[in-house]
Amino acid sequence: MANTINDIDIYYAVGNSNTKRQESEIASIMKIRNAAGWKLISTTTAVVETKNQFSNLYLFWEKDI
Repeated sequence: MANTINDIDIYYAVGNSNTKRQESEIASIMKIRNAAGWKLISTTTAVVETKNQFSNLYLFWEKDI
């Protein structure tokens, strides 16, 4: 039976001002993780500050070792 390790990436984003840039950065994170054998198991977002629409994206990963 394989052992599994878990990890998390926290992506900090502000509003919708740079959506294309944010999409590119998130895609880059996913490519790097996938190439290293990580599997994305869950995502969630949290609104941290509503006035400026500041939110975080959490990417939860697992990998068999």
